[in-house]
Amino acid sequence: MRYGVFVIPLLVLAIAASQLLVSPARAQVATPVAACPATTEAENEAIARRWHEDVINGGDLAVLDEIVASDIVHHAGTFPDGEGADAVAAVLGTLLTGFPDVRHTIEQFITADDLVITRWQAEGTHDGEFQGYAATGNAVVWTGINIFRIECGRIAEEWSEVDGVGRLRQLGVLGTPTP
Repeated sequence: MRYGVFVIPLLVLAIAASQLLVSPARAQVATPVAACPATTEAENEAIARRWHEDVINGGDLAVLDEIVASDIVHHAGTFPDGEGADAVAAVLGTLLTGFPDVRHTIEQFITADDLVITRWQAEGTHDGEFQGYAATGNAVVWTGINIFRIECGRIAEEWSEVDGVGRLRQLGVLGTPTP
């Protein structure tokens, strides 16, 4: 019984002391996360346009720092999917190395809320290594579609589907199918 005489007061003292450590006077108010600025469909289209015109046509990968989220998710039909701005830069760097003169011509924009869809045609000369294939010097034309999801004024997610088989045929690494 003597043991309980000491334990209970010590327990009460410990609980009281712990309440002092987390009292409202010492608690900090959490900083509210600022809501992202809303973007219009026209602004979203302008962001997607920069992907094609500045990054691909202009060959300026540094623009990605301005238009993609740091944690972007990139779904590419002819490349492995990737996460993060560095993964996107690596994929687009491979394209620009293989086809240094590549040009995208936008054929159509479709914009709905935070989504922008671009349908385009690309032309370029295979003057560098591309996906393991040495430069052929062949002029190549292919088509593709990108879907961009814009969040907080940046591309948060992107899907890319291209005619990769047609591109490889024009490089001469795939034969023409026979009926």
